[in-house]
Amino acid sequence: MSGVRHPHGSVYGRLVALHVGLILPNYGDGLGAETLASAATAAEEAGFDSGWVTFLAGRSSRLQLGVSALIVPQRNPLVALKQLTTLDLLSSGRIVTAVAAGWIEGEFETLGAPFVQRGRLLDEWLDLAAAVFAQMPGHVRYDGELLSVDGWLAPGLVRPGGPELWVAGVSRATIRRAAKTGIWHPVALSPDELRVLGEGFDGRTILRISTYLTDEPKAGEDERGRHAIEGPPEWIAERLAEYVEAGCDGFVVNLDHEDEGLDERIRRFGEEVLPLLSSQSTSSR
Repeated sequence: MSGVRHPHGSVYGRLVALHVGLILPNYGDGLGAETLASAATAAEEAGFDSGWVTFLAGRSSRLQLGVSALIVPQRNPLVALKQLTTLDLLSSGRIVTAVAAGWIEGEFETLGAPFVQRGRLLDEWLDLAAAVFAQMPGHVRYDGELLSVDGWLAPGLVRPGGPELWVAGVSRATIRRAAKTGIWHPVALSPDELRVLGEGFDGRTILRISTYLTDEPKAGEDERGRHAIEGPPEWIAERLAEYVEAGCDGFVVNLDHEDEGLDERIRRFGEEVLPLLSSQSTSSR
Protein backbone atom coordinates (compact mmCIF):
# COMPACT_ATOMS: atom_id res chain seq x y z
CA MET A 1 0.00 0.00 0.00
CA SER A 2 1.05 3.56 -0.51
CA GLY A 3 2.31 6.20 1.88
CA VAL A 4 -1.17 7.53 2.68
CA ARG A 5 -1.40 5.18 5.66
CA HIS A 6 -0.12 6.05 9.06
CA PRO A 7 0.76 3.62 11.89
CA HIS A 8 -2.66 3.68 13.51
CA GLY A 9 -4.59 3.41 10.22
CA SER A 10 -6.99 6.14 11.34
CA VAL A 11 -8.22 8.87 9.02
CA TYR A 12 -10.56 11.40 10.62
CA GLY A 13 -11.55 8.80 13.19
CA ARG A 14 -12.14 6.02 10.62
CA LEU A 15 -9.99 2.90 10.49
CA VAL A 16 -8.86 2.78 6.87
CA ALA A 17 -5.89 2.14 4.64
CA LEU A 18 -6.42 4.48 1.73
CA HIS A 19 -6.08 2.93 -1.71
CA VAL A 20 -4.58 5.27 -4.33
CA GLY A 21 -4.65 4.05 -7.91
CA LEU A 22 -3.71 5.71 -11.19
CA ILE A 23 -5.31 5.86 -14.64
CA LEU A 24 -2.61 4.76 -17.09
CA PRO A 25 -2.50 5.69 -20.82
CA ASN A 26 -5.43 4.02 -22.60
CA TYR A 27 -5.46 5.63 -26.05
CA GLY A 28 -4.19 8.54 -28.12
CA ASP A 29 -1.32 9.24 -30.48
CA GLY A 30 1.31 8.88 -27.79
CA LEU A 31 0.22 5.45 -26.63
CA GLY A 32 2.79 2.69 -27.02
CA ALA A 33 4.03 -0.35 -25.15
CA GLU A 34 7.05 1.42 -23.69
CA THR A 35 5.06 4.53 -22.76
CA LEU A 36 2.54 2.37 -20.93
CA ALA A 37 5.19 0.29 -19.19
CA SER A 38 7.14 3.41 -18.18
CA ALA A 39 4.05 4.96 -16.59
CA ALA A 40 3.33 1.72 -14.70
CA THR A 41 6.91 1.62 -13.40
CA ALA A 42 6.71 5.27 -12.34
CA ALA A 43 3.42 4.61 -10.54
CA GLU A 44 4.86 1.64 -8.68
CA GLU A 45 7.96 3.61 -7.65
CA ALA A 46 5.83 6.61 -6.57
CA GLY A 47 3.82 4.49 -4.16
CA PHE A 48 0.53 4.04 -6.01
CA ASP A 49 -1.48 0.92 -5.20
CA SER A 50 -2.94 0.14 -8.62
CA GLY A 51 -2.69 1.06 -12.29
CA TRP A 52 -5.78 0.98 -14.50
CA VAL A 53 -5.65 -0.03 -18.15
CA THR A 54 -4.67 -3.30 -19.90
CA PHE A 55 -2.31 -6.10 -18.77
CA LEU A 56 1.08 -5.09 -17.34
CA ALA A 57 1.96 -7.95 -15.01
CA GLY A 58 5.30 -8.57 -16.69
CA ARG A 59 6.54 -5.00 -16.11
CA SER A 60 5.51 -4.56 -12.47
CA SER A 61 5.69 -6.65 -9.32
CA ARG A 62 3.65 -4.91 -6.59
CA LEU A 63 1.21 -2.68 -8.47
CA GLN A 64 -2.31 -4.08 -8.59
CA LEU A 65 -3.61 -4.18 -12.16
CA GLY A 66 -7.03 -2.62 -12.70
CA VAL A 67 -9.46 -3.31 -15.54
CA SER A 68 -11.91 -0.43 -15.95
CA ALA A 69 -14.58 -1.04 -16.71
CA LEU A 70 -15.68 -4.53 -17.67
CA ILE A 71 -19.17 -4.22 -19.17
CA VAL A 72 -20.24 -7.74 -18.26
CA PRO A 73 -23.59 -7.84 -20.17
CA GLN A 74 -21.79 -7.06 -23.45
CA ARG A 75 -19.68 -10.22 -23.18
CA ASN A 76 -20.10 -13.94 -22.83
CA PRO A 77 -20.42 -14.02 -19.04
CA LEU A 78 -18.74 -17.41 -18.59
CA VAL A 79 -15.82 -16.48 -20.84
CA ALA A 80 -15.40 -13.21 -18.94
CA LEU A 81 -15.27 -15.15 -15.68
CA LYS A 82 -12.65 -17.56 -17.03
CA GLN A 83 -10.58 -14.64 -18.33
CA LEU A 84 -10.53 -13.04 -14.88
CA THR A 85 -9.42 -16.25 -13.20
CA THR A 86 -6.67 -16.62 -15.81
CA LEU A 87 -5.50 -13.04 -15.20
CA ASP A 88 -5.51 -13.80 -11.47
CA LEU A 89 -3.00 -16.57 -12.13
CA LEU A 90 -0.82 -14.64 -14.60
CA SER A 91 -0.63 -11.55 -12.37
CA SER A 92 0.09 -13.52 -9.18
CA GLY A 93 -3.22 -12.41 -7.70
CA ARG A 94 -2.92 -8.70 -8.52
CA ILE A 95 -5.90 -8.25 -10.86
CA VAL A 96 -8.66 -5.81 -9.81
CA THR A 97 -11.74 -5.35 -11.98
CA ALA A 98 -14.34 -2.61 -12.09
CA VAL A 99 -17.60 -4.04 -13.41
CA ALA A 100 -20.62 -2.17 -14.76
CA ALA A 101 -23.92 -2.76 -16.53
CA GLY A 102 -23.21 -0.29 -19.34
CA TRP A 103 -25.38 2.49 -20.68
CA ILE A 104 -24.71 3.06 -24.41
CA GLU A 105 -27.48 1.21 -26.22
CA GLY A 106 -25.70 1.45 -29.58
CA GLU A 107 -22.77 -0.57 -28.24
CA PHE A 108 -25.11 -3.37 -27.22
CA GLU A 109 -26.75 -3.34 -30.64
CA THR A 110 -23.37 -3.58 -32.37
CA LEU A 111 -22.38 -6.54 -30.20
CA GLY A 112 -25.77 -8.24 -30.34
CA ALA A 113 -26.02 -8.05 -26.56
CA PRO A 114 -29.29 -7.69 -24.58
CA PHE A 115 -29.55 -4.05 -23.50
CA VAL A 116 -32.84 -4.36 -21.59
CA GLN A 117 -31.56 -7.26 -19.49
CA ARG A 118 -28.15 -5.74 -18.71
CA GLY A 119 -28.89 -4.97 -15.06
CA ARG A 120 -30.31 -8.41 -14.32
CA LEU A 121 -27.39 -10.06 -16.10
CA LEU A 122 -24.84 -8.17 -14.03
CA ASP A 123 -26.71 -8.91 -10.80
CA GLU A 124 -26.72 -12.63 -11.53
CA TRP A 125 -23.15 -12.64 -12.82
CA LEU A 126 -21.96 -11.21 -9.51
CA ASP A 127 -23.70 -14.09 -7.72
CA LEU A 128 -22.22 -16.54 -10.22
CA ALA A 129 -18.71 -15.16 -9.69
CA ALA A 130 -18.98 -15.42 -5.90
CA ALA A 131 -20.20 -19.01 -6.15
CA VAL A 132 -17.53 -20.09 -8.64
CA PHE A 133 -14.68 -18.40 -6.76
CA ALA A 134 -15.72 -20.28 -3.61
CA GLN A 135 -15.72 -23.66 -5.41
CA MET A 136 -12.47 -23.38 -7.37
CA PRO A 137 -10.43 -25.33 -8.25
CA GLY A 138 -12.31 -28.29 -9.59
CA HIS A 139 -15.97 -28.90 -10.29
CA VAL A 140 -18.07 -25.73 -10.09
CA ARG A 141 -21.81 -25.40 -10.33
CA TYR A 142 -24.26 -22.52 -10.36
CA ASP A 143 -27.93 -22.56 -11.35
CA GLY A 144 -29.57 -19.19 -11.92
CA GLU A 145 -32.44 -17.70 -13.85
CA LEU A 146 -30.28 -16.30 -16.66
CA LEU A 147 -26.90 -17.96 -16.10
CA SER A 148 -25.77 -21.44 -15.18
CA VAL A 149 -22.56 -23.44 -15.18
CA ASP A 150 -21.76 -27.07 -14.46
CA GLY A 151 -18.17 -27.91 -15.25
CA TRP A 152 -14.52 -27.81 -14.28
CA LEU A 153 -12.56 -24.64 -13.54
CA ALA A 154 -8.89 -24.71 -12.60
CA PRO A 155 -6.22 -23.91 -11.51
CA GLY A 156 -6.98 -22.49 -8.11
CA LEU A 157 -7.16 -18.78 -7.40
CA VAL A 158 -4.04 -16.97 -6.23
CA ARG A 159 -5.89 -14.18 -4.41
CA PRO A 160 -8.07 -15.63 -1.65
CA GLY A 161 -11.70 -15.14 -2.60
CA GLY A 162 -10.84 -14.35 -6.21
CA PRO A 163 -10.18 -11.09 -8.06
CA GLU A 164 -11.63 -7.99 -6.41
CA LEU A 165 -14.79 -6.82 -8.19
CA TRP A 166 -15.42 -3.07 -7.86
CA VAL A 167 -18.96 -2.13 -8.90
CA ALA A 168 -18.72 1.06 -10.96
CA GLY A 169 -21.50 3.62 -11.29
CA VAL A 170 -23.41 6.40 -9.59
CA SER A 171 -26.93 5.03 -9.13
CA ARG A 172 -28.87 3.36 -6.34
CA ALA A 173 -28.76 0.14 -8.38
CA THR A 174 -24.97 0.41 -8.31
CA ILE A 175 -25.00 0.69 -4.51
CA ARG A 176 -27.21 -2.40 -4.28
CA ARG A 177 -24.81 -4.36 -6.48
CA ALA A 178 -21.78 -3.08 -4.60
CA ALA A 179 -23.23 -4.62 -1.45
CA LYS A 180 -22.62 -8.01 -3.10
CA THR A 181 -18.88 -7.42 -3.56
CA GLY A 182 -18.21 -4.91 -0.78
CA ILE A 183 -16.59 -2.29 -3.05
CA TRP A 184 -18.25 0.70 -4.72
CA HIS A 185 -16.37 2.55 -7.48
CA PRO A 186 -18.11 5.87 -8.26
CA VAL A 187 -16.80 8.35 -10.83
CA ALA A 188 -16.37 12.14 -10.58
CA LEU A 189 -18.78 12.82 -7.73
CA SER A 190 -18.42 15.81 -5.40
CA PRO A 191 -17.93 15.05 -1.69
CA ASP A 192 -21.55 15.98 -0.91
CA GLU A 193 -22.87 13.80 -3.76
CA LEU A 194 -20.74 10.88 -2.59
CA ARG A 195 -21.93 11.25 0.99
CA VAL A 196 -25.61 11.30 0.04
CA LEU A 197 -25.52 8.49 -2.51
CA GLY A 198 -23.37 6.26 -0.31
CA GLU A 199 -25.47 6.67 2.82
CA GLY A 200 -26.05 3.25 4.35
CA PHE A 201 -23.38 1.49 2.28
CA ASP A 202 -20.95 -0.21 4.68
CA GLY A 203 -18.34 -1.46 2.21
CA ARG A 204 -15.29 0.25 0.75
CA THR A 205 -15.71 3.28 -1.54
CA ILE A 206 -12.94 3.97 -4.07
CA LEU A 207 -13.56 7.14 -6.10
CA ARG A 208 -12.27 7.63 -9.63
CA ILE A 209 -11.55 11.30 -10.27
CA SER A 210 -9.43 13.47 -12.56
CA THR A 211 -6.75 15.40 -10.69
CA TYR A 212 -4.74 18.17 -12.32
CA LEU A 213 -1.62 19.76 -10.82
CA THR A 214 -1.69 23.54 -11.46
CA ASP A 215 -0.20 26.61 -9.80
CA GLU A 216 -3.56 28.01 -8.65
CA PRO A 217 -6.77 26.35 -7.39
CA LYS A 218 -9.53 26.14 -9.98
CA ALA A 219 -13.07 24.84 -10.29
CA GLY A 220 -11.88 21.70 -12.05
CA GLU A 221 -13.65 19.76 -14.78
CA ASP A 222 -12.51 16.64 -16.61
CA GLU A 223 -12.67 16.10 -20.37
CA ARG A 224 -16.37 15.25 -20.10
CA GLY A 225 -17.27 18.28 -17.99
CA ARG A 226 -17.55 16.28 -14.78
CA HIS A 227 -16.30 17.26 -11.34
CA ALA A 228 -12.51 17.20 -11.00
CA ILE A 229 -9.80 18.52 -8.65
CA GLU A 230 -7.39 21.13 -10.00
CA GLY A 231 -4.76 23.09 -8.10
CA PRO A 232 -1.39 22.93 -6.29
CA PRO A 233 -0.42 19.88 -4.18
CA GLU A 234 -1.70 21.36 -0.92
CA TRP A 235 -5.09 22.12 -2.47
CA ILE A 236 -5.40 18.64 -3.98
CA ALA A 237 -4.52 16.95 -0.66
CA GLU A 238 -7.13 19.06 1.15
CA ARG A 239 -9.83 18.18 -1.39
CA LEU A 240 -9.00 14.47 -1.20
CA ALA A 241 -9.17 14.67 2.60
CA GLU A 242 -12.69 16.09 2.25
CA TYR A 243 -13.65 12.96 0.33
CA VAL A 244 -12.25 10.78 3.11
CA GLU A 245 -14.44 12.66 5.58
CA ALA A 246 -17.41 12.01 3.25
CA GLY A 247 -16.79 8.24 3.42
CA CYS A 248 -14.19 7.58 0.74
CA ASP A 249 -11.63 4.81 1.35
CA GLY A 250 -9.39 5.54 -1.60
CA PHE A 251 -8.98 6.97 -5.06
CA VAL A 252 -8.11 6.11 -8.63
CA VAL A 253 -6.80 9.35 -10.10
CA ASN A 254 -6.45 10.47 -13.68
CA LEU A 255 -3.37 12.70 -13.92
CA ASP A 256 -4.20 13.70 -17.50
CA HIS A 257 -2.95 10.42 -18.94
CA GLU A 258 -3.27 11.51 -22.58
CA ASP A 259 -0.75 14.37 -22.37
CA GLU A 260 3.03 14.18 -22.49
CA GLY A 261 4.97 14.23 -19.25
CA LEU A 262 2.80 11.70 -17.41
CA ASP A 263 5.77 10.02 -15.70
CA GLU A 264 6.83 13.33 -14.17
CA ARG A 265 3.28 14.08 -12.98
CA ILE A 266 3.11 10.63 -11.41
CA ARG A 267 6.37 11.19 -9.52
CA ARG A 268 5.30 14.67 -8.45
CA PHE A 269 1.95 13.40 -7.16
CA GLY A 270 3.74 10.67 -5.21
CA GLU A 271 6.29 13.09 -3.73
CA GLU A 272 4.11 16.17 -3.12
CA VAL A 273 0.49 15.05 -2.69
CA LEU A 274 0.53 11.65 -0.99
CA PRO A 275 2.70 12.79 1.96
CA LEU A 276 0.43 15.82 2.48
CA LEU A 277 -2.67 13.63 2.46
CA SER A 278 -1.04 11.35 5.03
CA SER A 279 0.01 14.31 7.18
CA GLN A 280 -3.42 15.95 7.09
CA SER A 281 -5.09 12.66 7.95
CA THR A 282 -2.75 12.09 10.91
CA SER A 283 -3.13 15.61 12.31
CA SER A 284 -6.93 15.41 12.14
CA ARG A 285 -7.28 12.29 14.29
